[in-house]
Amino acid sequence: MRWIFFASLFAAYIGGSIYLLIRGLHVLPNGIPRVIFSIVVCLSSLFFFAGIFFENKFPVGLVSVMQHTGGTWLYSLLYFVPIVLIIDIVRLINRFFPFFPEFMTANPQKTGLCVFFLVAGTVAIIFIAGVIKFNNPSVIKPDFKTDKRIGSVPKIVVAADLHLGYMIGSSKLNDFVELINSQNPDIVLLCGDIFDRSLRPVESKNMLSKLKEIKAGIGVYAVPGNHEYYGDREKIFRYLSDTFILLRDSVVQATEDIYIVGRDDYSNRNRKPLKEIMQGIDRNRLIILLDHQPQHLEEAMNAGVDFQFSGHTHDGQVWPVSLIARRLYEKSYGYLKKGDTQYYITSGLGLWGAHMRIGTRSEIVVIENYSSIRE
Repeated sequence: MRWIFFASLFAAYIGGSIYLLIRGLHVLPNGIPRVIFSIVVCLSSLFFFAGIFFENKFPVGLVSVMQHTGGTWLYSLLYFVPIVLIIDIVRLINRFFPFFPEFMTANPQKTGLCVFFLVAGTVAIIFIAGVIKFNNPSVIKPDFKTDKRIGSVPKIVVAADLHLGYMIGSSKLNDFVELINSQNPDIVLLCGDIFDRSLRPVESKNMLSKLKEIKAGIGVYAVPGNHEYYGDREKIFRYLSDTFILLRDSVVQATEDIYIVGRDDYSNRNRKPLKEIMQGIDRNRLIILLDHQPQHLEEAMNAGVDFQFSGHTHDGQVWPVSLIARRLYEKSYGYLKKGDTQYYITSGLGLWGAHMRIGTRSEIVVIENYSSIRE
């Protein structure tokens, strides 16, 4: 059934691009404007697939440009196609039940051109706001509390979905590392999708050395995400193990009072059951779970986890995809409490497709003062 889903997306993508091309050519004057518009639409549509399928063939810089352009065009379709479709429906209604004022019908070509630039300008403003939103991540401090006795309460910073690669390069990684370190964390938890897919840009831009600059007095702990399974997973896991404390269906006692449990990603259908991973844990200690995808949240509650942190969803990244994400997951973003277990699903620092956040935000999560009980 998965191939049917992707075939449908492909058909919608191609169909939407052709539709916009036809409608744009209909209103633009002959000559250079039509030629330029046709080139922009065709190349943008082509770049989305070429940037993915040939990412290990073309130069790193070229692939980065192609993926940025193609991803921006993909999100453009989410806005241009519905808007233009509504305009066409209104035009069709007007044909049978005329209601357009005379200044619109007197010169249809001029009216069409004005509408073209109005729509393009509106979407451009939305996208500019989205770029600004992405480049100004938030520091979120949800109210986590535990009644378990803790001698010292380390400051915890949670980040997810860096997606380092062609879309998120070394410059943006510098910003991520500075933001995390500015919180002076004792513990840093990275909830998967640290790498996007290909390691070529990571290696060529020496991003691993920058990742190692994340500072935490107690340690930096990471789990894999689904994107770690899309590339050379063995090399990816080796890089993660060399850079952080990588947890794959394993447990580490970070302090005398805190266990950190890390699950392998849901992509690994053979990953261990959570209760098996947690065998032998002292349940009087604080138990923190990292699980990239927020699937089957009841497992953590049934296993006696205190805090769970996940990512993966990006909160949909752009509206209206965020509405779909909220239907797909029990909790696609934010704080949740089930029984005695508290969850936070973060929208992540990085993103996929294009450098914009529309109706969502990039963020890190800071957990502090979560216990009022001291030994």
